[in-house]
Amino acid sequence: MNVRHALIRNTAWYAGVTAVGLVSGLLMSVILARGLGPALMGNLSYVIWVERTLTAVATLGFTFATVRYTAEAFARDDAAAAGRVVRLFMRQQLVTTTLVTLVAAPLVLAAAADEVRAPLLVVVATLFLVTIEGIYTHALQGAQRYDVTARTSTIKMALQLVVAVAAVRYGADLAMLLAGMALTLVVSCLIQRRRVLAIYGDALPATPAPMTADVRAYLLPLSIVAVLDTIVWDRSEVFFLGLYATSEDIAYYSLAFGLATRIMIVPGVAVGALLPAFSALHGSNNPAEFGLLYHGALRYVALVGAPLAAMVAALAPALVQGLYGAAYLPAAPLVGVLAAVALLSALRQVAWAALRAVGDRRCALTATAVAAVVNVGLAATLIPRWGPKGAVAANAAAQVTATVWAFAGMAHAHHVAFPARDVGKAAAAGLLAWFVASTLAGEVPDLAGLVVAAAAGLSSFVLVCVPAGLLGMREWGLLTSGTRRLLAMLAPGAPTA
Repeated sequence: MNVRHALIRNTAWYAGVTAVGLVSGLLMSVILARGLGPALMGNLSYVIWVERTLTAVATLGFTFATVRYTAEAFARDDAAAAGRVVRLFMRQQLVTTTLVTLVAAPLVLAAAADEVRAPLLVVVATLFLVTIEGIYTHALQGAQRYDVTARTSTIKMALQLVVAVAAVRYGADLAMLLAGMALTLVVSCLIQRRRVLAIYGDALPATPAPMTADVRAYLLPLSIVAVLDTIVWDRSEVFFLGLYATSEDIAYYSLAFGLATRIMIVPGVAVGALLPAFSALHGSNNPAEFGLLYHGALRYVALVGAPLAAMVAALAPALVQGLYGAAYLPAAPLVGVLAAVALLSALRQVAWAALRAVGDRRCALTATAVAAVVNVGLAATLIPRWGPKGAVAANAAAQVTATVWAFAGMAHAHHVAFPARDVGKAAAAGLLAWFVASTLAGEVPDLAGLVVAAAAGLSSFVLVCVPAGLLGMREWGLLTSGTRRLLAMLAPGAPTA
């Protein structure tokens, strides 16, 4: 297996499905926000936060471990070992999901508020679908088959968009909306299972791999990191907003959080296919190529993410009002800070993928543990007084802590330095782009003014990056060749492998 070719192919497929996800996710958020209103949207945001937290607790580190060990096995041309890994982690996943379900269902019945009890029960009932699909998806990623996962994700997102439109059109409550979403999970899970069986074939034996001491030692800290990372990044502040603020405040914070993180899906394209690539390079003992891939990924995430974060921050009032309506304008001041925080998270995901690939058992665990303490402590302190603004401050402080720690760990423990000069140049260019765009946009620009402000901001970013050596013929060549590959792969009748 040529790791570079596989990474380019997988990244192209990941870019395609990311573009679809960006558009469909934005459309769904607009449809639901306008159809439900701030109060119901706040309840839905709370339920979705609970769902993601339960999924993280049930999934632990099994999905990431599936990618790592299957990718390493395929890199050694040992498909049978990869199949046994899938069997091992699927069994472990079923056990943990059962335990989480048995604990969560009584808690929901006993403690949940009346307005969210039925939706939360639907979430608990669909937990098996989410976690099983996760194992199948990551087994395909470990086999370097992002083309299959991209197609399935596209089908699922299209179905979810249809469900959202139908729910708003016919006035369905939150429980019915989530039940409809569960049906889309059934479809995607069945498709993923069929493709895993087709691709692994005879290499998927009935006997699972043994749970060795090495696997346990890798899996335990990874699982803790996965859960803590959810606490740090996935809107744990919603819990405290639910205690001290209104449903509308939850909606404002969640909408700002979603808008900022959704735009960072674009630079996340460079991260999506890194774990199997890092794992394959680590398994084949190629540290030089590992370091080059690490530096290149961080550089391109910064180059793509910095101007996007700057534009979202500068044009936030117009974006919020234009997409969601004037009722959600209190979310606009939160978007800028969260966009910068989302860029930090995108950069950190590169280090996370590298740490998981090399089997790091200390750095990621310590970073997320410290960041979780910072996040929860500040959220409990600031949210009662400052509401959504306190939530933003708590999340930003935790993100900075986890990101700096992760990069320091890669530099000191694994001797892979952080490309501070290139990332710093991209950040400086992003600040200039933000200043230009926000100055030209004013308070509430019309559509023409918005376009002019965005164009001027992006132009200023490019004008700084070209003489700084961040943008040149190499980047243009990568963009054009990647576009050609993506279009060729998405063409009817194109080969999938």
